[in-house]
Amino acid sequence: MTSLAPALRPSGSRYDGAFTVFLPGHPFSRAELHAMTVDGVLRRELLDAHVHASQPVTDSLRAVVLSRVVPGNLQRRGVLGRLGAAWFFRCAPEPSPLPVLVDKSARTTATVPPGIVLHQTSFAPEDVVTLRGISLTSPRRTALDIALYVPGPAGDAALLALMSASRLQCTPQDVRHGLETLPKTPGRRAALTRVRKLSRGMQTEAQGRTVQPAAVTGT
Repeated sequence: MTSLAPALRPSGSRYDGAFTVFLPGHPFSRAELHAMTVDGVLRRELLDAHVHASQPVTDSLRAVVLSRVVPGNLQRRGVLGRLGAAWFFRCAPEPSPLPVLVDKSARTTATVPPGIVLHQTSFAPEDVVTLRGISLTSPRRTALDIALYVPGPAGDAALLALMSASRLQCTPQDVRHGLETLPKTPGRRAALTRVRKLSRGMQTEAQGRTVQPAAVTGT
């Protein structure tokens, strides 16, 4: 039986440093990629991009994957945001579709491939960061956008993860202050209520972890 496991550097695939990203037709078909994923040889990282299953998730890996699935014109003009940025920060699963934000003052006639959705918005200088060559919204701006525009359990889970990750320096107080100081924005009041509710849940959970059981003494 012929193995579908890819060689370390298969002919036709693009090799980016330590990372090989496999896309349908480069060099394996969609069916072959699916079979190798089922067998545990590969894993699907984002949209149609696959990587070796043993490859650890890092900012560098995700940047390389994004560079393969987001067209060059959108990479230059767009900013990864909302659940897409939360995914990059490892605070959310892969979003579908992948949200890319573009400045509303800039006209764009870019063709958007399947699996990607554009949102027009405006940015303050501190709203955008660049990591491994990828432009994305800062953790605080990501949390604000999710609070405003991503309803439901997926948004709640991403918000909790962003506000709980000390490495991201995106505290509930930061998010509340950001919402309170926004210009008049539809949904701002509901977003504030949502963040306050999630913050109370975080505080209750933290208090529960600090309560020590009383010592039991024998008679």
